Parts: sequence; C-alpha cells; structure tokens
Amino acid sequence: MEKYMLIFLFFLPQLSYSQVINIEEKRQSYEKKWTGKTKFSFDFNKSQKVNIEFDNTTYVQFNIKNFSILFLNEIDFDRAGGIDFQNDGFQHLRINKSINKTYSLEAYVQNQFNPVRKILNRKLMGLGVRFNHKNNNFLGISSFYEVEKIIDGIIYNDVRLSSYIFMKYDYDKYFSFFTTTYCQPKIDYFKDVKISSEMQLNFVITKKLSLNSAFEIVFDSYPAKDVERLIYNFKSGITIDFN
Repeated sequence: MEKYMLIFLFFLPQLSYSQVINIEEKRQSYEKKWTGKTKFSFDFNKSQKVNIEFDNTTYVQFNIKNFSILFLNEIDFDRAGGIDFQNDGFQHLRINKSINKTYSLEAYVQNQFNPVRKILNRKLMGLGVRFNHKNNNFLGISSFYEVEKIIDGIIYNDVRLSSYIFMKYDYDKYFSFFTTTYCQPKIDYFKDVKISSEMQLNFVITKKLSLNSAFEIVFDSYPAKDVERLIYNFKSGITIDFN
C-alpha cells in the first residue's frame, strides 16, 4: 500500500538523540522468524560551503522457539560549513528468553555516541525481566553497567537501574494512543537520574485521512557541561492515503 504523508512539524527545542533510547518503539514482529529493514541515504552539496548529510537505520529481529534476538543500528550525521548540526548514533543488541506468556528474561549491550551532547562514547550492558500484561502492555525492570566518556575528558563508571513501561490503547478503529517511559537512576544515588517519555496519538478521520501527533521529553539531572537538563520535541502531521 502506497501512502503519501504530509507532515507539519512544530519543534520546541530540537531533540537530538538522548542517552535513553526507546527500544520498545523499535521492536519488530514476533510472528515471523525474520523481520527487519534497512535504510541508507547520503547527500553532498557544495556551493559557498560544503554540506554533507548521511543517515543509516537498520532493524533486524530473529525469532526462534522461546528466543528473540534484536539488533538496532542508527547513525545520523549532518555537517554544514564545518559545523556539526547532527552527529549521533547507537548500536543495540538485545536477547529475550521467554519463560511463559507473561515473563521473559532480557540481556542487552549498547554502544552510543553523541558529540553534540558532549557524549564521546557510552557503552553499557545489562540484564533484566520483562513483564507482559494484557493487550501487549509491557513493564521491564533491569540493571546495567555503563562506561560514559565525555568530550571534556571525564569518564563515568556507573551502575544504574532501568525501568520502562509501554502502554497502548485502541478505541475502535478511529483512535489509538501509546506511551513509553524510561527511568534510569544511579543505583547508589537516585538523584542522578535519566528519564525519557514519548507519547503518540493517532486519529483516523476517514479511510484516506488521519492525524498523527507525537511528544517526547528527555530529562537528565546531571548532563555534561553546557548541555540542557530538559529537552523536548513536539511534532504533528497529516497522513493521506491515495491507494
């Protein structure tokens, strides 16, 4: 089905990738053995100044028996006149072992960078439990160890708790809402916390027309120097289906 989307974006401050990545939003189907997608784009423009843009998005999920393996890769680079307006990315590998229809174990590793937000490199590995409520609403609790290198030379070695909740609500075929919230406090100092929350609303007006809105907010109680503690983003769009 071909869809043409007209999107009107209203940005409060522009949101670059935060330290907390929404993995729930990127999970693929569990019904097929293999699922995934990849996208590459490159743009080079030279007039008075050189403008280079590159991005790659790759999602792959493999399901077999009680195991699920998810790999994610995202890179976004935008440089104009020697200035980086966007330069961030991450790689994430997650393995799920289903215990029953309600509980599953999770293990994950992640590599991340975002020089614009002063994060030279961030590596972490963790283990936790995922709880499936009803109607595919999920709650996850885990703990992870992270090594974070800041551009000014500071290196953090921390153990954090991580909890997330994913809720989805469908009303008939006309309205859907889902939200994902992550909370990651430092295990020995809960005031040092990273929080990320994303909400999306979809309204179906007709079979050919729908409205979409999304709001995302990110909070870091102890960000790198000269980086905002609170970052938020709102966007709204219209989807028109000509099929």
